[in-house]
Amino acid sequence: IRRPPRSTPKPSSAASDVYKRQLLMLSMVFAALIMSGFVKSLDEEIDFRLMLLGRFVFSLPILYLFGWYVRGKDLLKIVAKKTLFARVTIGLVGICLWFSALQTANFGQVTALTQSSAVFVALFAPMFLSEKIGVWRISAITAGLIGILLITNPFSGAMTLGVYLALASGINGAILSIILRKLGNSDQPVSVAIWHNSMGAIVFGLSICFVMPELPVLKLNLILILIIIGIAGSCLQLSFTYAFKYGEAIVLAPIRYLSVPGAIIAGFIIWYEIPTYLEVIGSFITISSCIVIAWRELIKKN
Repeated sequence: IRRPPRSTPKPSSAASDVYKRQLLMLSMVFAALIMSGFVKSLDEEIDFRLMLLGRFVFSLPILYLFGWYVRGKDLLKIVAKKTLFARVTIGLVGICLWFSALQTANFGQVTALTQSSAVFVALFAPMFLSEKIGVWRISAITAGLIGILLITNPFSGAMTLGVYLALASGINGAILSIILRKLGNSDQPVSVAIWHNSMGAIVFGLSICFVMPELPVLKLNLILILIIIGIAGSCLQLSFTYAFKYGEAIVLAPIRYLSVPGAIIAGFIIWYEIPTYLEVIGSFITISSCIVIAWRELIKKN
């Protein structure tokens, strides 16, 4: 009896899916660094609303094309309209805080504080989602808050407005994550992203129409930067949303937090920002606590 030739074993579809999710999360990290880096490089004299208008307007073409590909005529269909309103409102406030912090504080410090949102999610979830809190989560939250305290480095007396804005951005991101959990149970992520960015374009467009800013000379490099910020923003939202929708947090969390050392390195090379020892130690403690929180979430699900 002739045996069939042995075939080379192919990777399972589950393993392939894991690689795809990790690639999505890595794309999110690069998109976030590119967008925030270009925001920080913009001249502070440029009206803040003009920067945000460019961010939202230039993100819309990719989002609408992807939404049409995924959902067709239902790309704008939303079930939980009240929750969507909360998502849009909190999201617009959050991006204002984030962009303001980037222009007034160190790049690495802002990135570390905004990425600390997982600590605040674990802190707020028992209140808003009626989740039980155990010893592991309490320990991780406590460690994370200590890390955040070290990142802000209040002992030096150099607490700038940008640090407060970055901390507020992290808290805002935690509230937004809780809202997105609820929206994820009823609506498609791409539709939520389209509504959020469309409303952002409308809100900041109207604000410029009602209170006309001193418009800068629209040079080609400024237009290109705004386009890059918009494209990076759409890629960030899509990759982040779908990576976490189809992936386990513990697998993706370590990749997500690569943005912190990436921002510290970029800040040192581009803007000559040298983090203090306390900021580096605090970033390490906070990221570690976020990964522990994600790990406990995975164990609880299984």
